[in-house]
Amino acid sequence: MFDIIAAIIQAVGNPVLVAFVLGFLPVSEVRGAAIYAFSVGQPWLIIPGAIGNILACPIILAIWDIVNIPFWGRLILGKRLEKRLLDFGKHYERQGLVALTIFMGLPIPLTGVYTGTLIAELFGIKRRYILLTAVAGVALAAIFLFFFLGGLKMVIG
Repeated sequence: MFDIIAAIIQAVGNPVLVAFVLGFLPVSEVRGAAIYAFSVGQPWLIIPGAIGNILACPIILAIWDIVNIPFWGRLILGKRLEKRLLDFGKHYERQGLVALTIFMGLPIPLTGVYTGTLIAELFGIKRRYILLTAVAGVALAAIFLFFFLGGLKMVIG
């Protein structure tokens, strides 16, 4: 998978487009775009990567409706467990938004916009709040990575 991404990066040649696509891809998200930005010596490329990562959220929500994921969730989880998840999500919605923002902003594997959006939909969080937490989470991740990678670059040289 990473060999394919490396080949695409070399073929495209436009660093802004590469950062945007890396930010959009579920395998890298804004984390991969930030590493790419610092590796080419242009830290500002984190911004198009973050925009690409934020744009993934509405697309996931649209696919959610097209594929009818709630039907498949009911089929797999059962009506009772689905109802419990929705009730849990409504009961802890405010705390869940803060937790979801932190979850989307953590720069570790399996956290990010893709996973966070799916979890938020399972808990029945309103879509406008999902979009806001996606923006806040990606901004949190981008800022953290900017300072972390910038400091790391200063230390290593």
